Amino acid sequence: MRAKLHFLAWALGLLALAHPALVPPVLDVLSVAFAMAVTAVVGVIGWALANISFTLTIAAGLLLARAFPGIPRWLGRAWVASVAAVAPTEA
Repeated sequence: MRAKLHFLAWALGLLALAHPALVPPVLDVLSVAFAMAVTAVVGVIGWALANISFTLTIAAGLLLARAFPGIPRWLGRAWVASVAAVAPTEA
């Protein structure tokens, strides 16, 4: 992987030497893309921290579902049975 990055850096350097007029626009595009990625990551982290109880509840549910694989199926059947008990269908 490191060798590929090394070749990529050399190729980009040679392209920058061959086409110096393209370097500022390319750097502008890369900086905007990087800023957008950072903004998205910070936004997701901020949302998760603002809604910490919801985030922790989802995380606990995922951990329980992973630890006990039969639980989601059991919960689904229990949900269907409880809805059927409350609102029976008429034939």
